[in-house]
Amino acid sequence: MIRAVLPATLLLLSGGQSRRMGSPKALLPVGGTTLLAWLIERLGDAFPEVLVSANDGLLVPDGVRMIRDRRPGGLGPLAGVEAGLAAAGNDALVVVACDMPRVTVELLERLIGLSEGHDAAVPRLGGRPEPACACYRRSAAWTIGAALDRGRLKAASALDELDVAWLDDVDRKLFWNINAPKDYQLFLSAR
Repeated sequence: MIRAVLPATLLLLSGGQSRRMGSPKALLPVGGTTLLAWLIERLGDAFPEVLVSANDGLLVPDGVRMIRDRRPGGLGPLAGVEAGLAAAGNDALVVVACDMPRVTVELLERLIGLSEGHDAAVPRLGGRPEPACACYRRSAAWTIGAALDRGRLKAASALDELDVAWLDDVDRKLFWNINAPKDYQLFLSAR
């Protein structure tokens, strides 16, 4: 099936510490490639531009543009979103954490559409936002930068200051993530 290219940049967040996993999640083997490369293969064709937020070039597959945080100190996913908004060639930036292998293009397409006229579109599960799988518009950049300037590092807290369109009717299974070796084994066995 040929899919139309979505009007957004895809940003995969892969700069986490992976403390519970014990090794970088982006490099976990999946079917002869890495988890990050597998995710790019699964989602990337739907986007005109794919970026990877990482602080180690060894995590990023050849041919994919890596961006680094604009601020020193590994400030987390919100700093990756800030860098992605600055680097993206599109007004809309779709963000997906590299440890969320069940996210679908259809979900991302819904978020892009919902974000029109807002700073962001963010799924919400049981009242809790999922800012590591969301669509941010360039209009959110200043507010995100200001939150980081004030030491507000949690992406969910920065959402309080943005005009957010919430997506509540989503399947929570899409947001399952790989945090520990047992999760990775479960993912491999269900793939």
